[in-house]
Amino acid sequence: MSDDPYWNSAHTEEPSGRFSGGDPLVTDTFEDWWHASLDVVQRSWRTVGLILLIGVVLPRWILGAYNNNVRAPERDVTVTDWGAFVREYSPGALAGLIGLILTLAVLYVSGSAVLAAVRTAAAEAAGGFLSLGEAFSFGFRRGGIFFLWLLLAWITIAAGLVLCVLPGLWAVFALSLMAPAAVFEARRSPYARSIQLTHSAFWPALGRIVIVVLVAVAANLVIALVGLLLAGVWHAVFAGWLAAVLTILTEAVMSLLLLAPMIWILSAALCTYAWLRGRAEPVSATSLSAEASGVTAPGDYTGPGEPGHPGAPWPMP
Repeated sequence: MSDDPYWNSAHTEEPSGRFSGGDPLVTDTFEDWWHASLDVVQRSWRTVGLILLIGVVLPRWILGAYNNNVRAPERDVTVTDWGAFVREYSPGALAGLIGLILTLAVLYVSGSAVLAAVRTAAAEAAGGFLSLGEAFSFGFRRGGIFFLWLLLAWITIAAGLVLCVLPGLWAVFALSLMAPAAVFEARRSPYARSIQLTHSAFWPALGRIVIVVLVAVAANLVIALVGLLLAGVWHAVFAGWLAAVLTILTEAVMSLLLLAPMIWILSAALCTYAWLRGRAEPVSATSLSAEASGVTAPGDYTGPGEPGHPGAPWPMP
């Protein structure tokens, strides 16, 4: 299959302009993909950022604050071996159970919020809009099943990293498009669909996903290390209650710092999904947004605007 245009090499002029810069999500070249992802950030950072702030940053802050405080030793200790470290910094059974429940709850809420954010970004790319309530309603409606797929993805990645690292890295790449797949193709497994899409153009997709993963890993690693370091300093210098307050405030700041790269990562994943689907079928931002809402664009319309939202044309009689 030729790369220009991706979905139909028999046509030299693609009427909707998907491959001439006319579509805000579906692109062909790396440069167009890069600019499209930045355009999504510029267009939707307020709405997507608010959704991620409520649904991802806030739960993550609560979980991080809990973990940092519950794992802090009640007294100053000198750790001389690994056993002493485990004894002093490992929570009890009850605290561990609460942490597990919180972790699963955060995974569900965060997954639902990501679905809501992808849905919102797609609607705004099509010239439409979603209220905050509509976005979260969509996310939580799809979030239950998506939560189970996320658990399977986490197990796959963890098992791959433990076994031989490379299988785990492959899983990170192959499962990176689960969120947009769950948003736009509700009747298909996002797990299998993500693998299928990423392998439909393996090397070009790998190049794009590597950039996204590197940004995600770098941002999370740096911010997590800074947060852990500061939490250790607070507990070493200040009394118990003051150290706990400072740790919670530090977690809040660290979580907020993650919001900016989080918005771009989501935007890049959305544009990668649209690009890969555009290689095989005639899709557009409008058709994707209509697909997510469970309706069909009137008259197979592929121009700006989502049916039922501002910017969409009136159906022809």
